[in-house]
Amino acid sequence: MTMQQAMERDDDARLDGVERRALLIGAGANLVMAVAAWVTYYLSNSEAILLDGNYTFILFLGTLVALAINGVKAQRSHTFPLGKFFLEALYAFMKGLMLLGVLLVAVVTSVVRIVFYIHGDTANIPMLNPDPILWYALGVGFACFALSLFYRWQNRRMGGASSMLATDAEAAQVDGVLSLGIAAGVFFLRDVGPGGAAGFVPFLADSLITLVLASLLIGKPVAILRQAVIELAAGRLQDTVAARDFEEAAAKAVPEGFALRDVFTSKTGSRYLLLVTLAPDDVSTVGSWAGIAAMREALRADLAGRYPHVMVELLIR
Repeated sequence: MTMQQAMERDDDARLDGVERRALLIGAGANLVMAVAAWVTYYLSNSEAILLDGNYTFILFLGTLVALAINGVKAQRSHTFPLGKFFLEALYAFMKGLMLLGVLLVAVVTSVVRIVFYIHGDTANIPMLNPDPILWYALGVGFACFALSLFYRWQNRRMGGASSMLATDAEAAQVDGVLSLGIAAGVFFLRDVGPGGAAGFVPFLADSLITLVLASLLIGKPVAILRQAVIELAAGRLQDTVAARDFEEAAAKAVPEGFALRDVFTSKTGSRYLLLVTLAPDDVSTVGSWAGIAAMREALRADLAGRYPHVMVELLIR
């Protein structure tokens, strides 16, 4: 192993350590918030709080899976000679499905309560105790936003290469919106009694808040699923800033005697594949071909500092 390869391996290990520590902190925070939600649900009878708690618990379970993936993603074998980075994209896909499922279950439960009320069967609709909900939602909402910012900060330290931290940052932000939305709804509706024109509020406020929040949040798991499918299918990199960075690096590294024809970048988990297509100015000029191997190594060395797991391949046409 050369000194350069040893330094690159040390950099990879350091960045993977950053990701692992961030995931551990996030797992602990999500478990505490999930337990707090379930206790609050027991005290308040709020279906929206149960939705919030289940959502957070899925984030906790997902983080445990992410930690396991973190330890094996860079391992190469005869079956997976390029590593197991696809597990990161598969993780994001499964988490997106679970989050979507939680939202759909909450929507179905809320619709069932509304149907009960329309048919006059209010005995099957538990009355809310708003005080525990308000304090829980405010505290957990701000905690979720802080956790989302923490994930984004740690991912920036990795050059934005961690799909898992990016996914968890989005999920924590959704969780924060969910909690603060519940707090806002309970604050404005807590003093409405069962009598009068707004008598439906004590029975249906929780269901209505859940439906509004679910409609606002449905785009997040859908976006996570879309990104995961693109990565699993080896599609073009969707991060326009990173894609431009790859294109500029490739343009600067083109050796004399060649013209840049195309730059294709794909991302699978935290592994990037850069495919650069070059065209020789004159196929009869053999001397310029010596710069091809040098370009590949120089380009990889340039990008490795910003993207810890990067593969560079050149095509000559």
